[in-house]
Amino acid sequence: MRYAIKIAYFGNNFFGSQFQPNFRTVAGEILKALKKLGINSKLAFASRTDAGVHALGQVIAFNSDWKVTPNMLNSELPDDITAWAFCEVPENFNPRKAKSRVYSYVFYDEGYDLSKIKNALELLEGTWDFSNFTKGYRGGKRTIYSAELRKEENFLILEIEGNAFTWNMVRCIATALKNVGKEKELDWFEKMLKPEVHRERVQPSPPYGLLLKDVKYEKIDFEIEEYAKRLLQRRIKNRLIESGTLYKLLSLELESSNSRE
Repeated sequence: MRYAIKIAYFGNNFFGSQFQPNFRTVAGEILKALKKLGINSKLAFASRTDAGVHALGQVIAFNSDWKVTPNMLNSELPDDITAWAFCEVPENFNPRKAKSRVYSYVFYDEGYDLSKIKNALELLEGTWDFSNFTKGYRGGKRTIYSAELRKEENFLILEIEGNAFTWNMVRCIATALKNVGKEKELDWFEKMLKPEVHRERVQPSPPYGLLLKDVKYEKIDFEIEEYAKRLLQRRIKNRLIESGTLYKLLSLELESSNSRE
């Protein structure tokens, strides 16, 4: 039997999703968990994520002689990886052959011109060669189905859906959008989408702001395991409390330093 399982993970302590023998990776931890369950199978991922990048709806696939549920997997996984939905799939199922992928990128609003950024996002939709937004210019054509920006308090949230993404693509797009929101013009962004006439590299934004939100398939219906979902919600809440507490502590120290000047 072959299973597809949706997993979430906090990327801070991982050197990416793909297995590396001398580093802690998402794949490495999952393979160890499967081994503890008596399962010896190759492991496939829907999308690769770099060191520090998070996921909510990453999809993995593997073979097993018996039914494997998210709860079973969670019993052997560390607390920064959580399986929460699953589905039995055909033997030839390849998680990389998805209909689309959805990413979110969050960044602090440093006074950007949001109207210019939204105009750039309108240009982004469609099929383009994203070599200028790819590490080493090793890009190619990808199709963006939707790209939206919303503001929540002091943060901006970019949500982008496409058929596939090249290496560093979303993080480089985030950097380019910041540039448009500060000093670059829209025609610069448009030229960046045409590497055959304009070559320019932008540095990717930090990985901690990026989330692989979802991976979508045709005719694959995942069953959510409620206990596993509640476990994920608790873990996210705990991280939120921890990060919020640190933010408040540092804010108090900053206020104190300013008052002494």
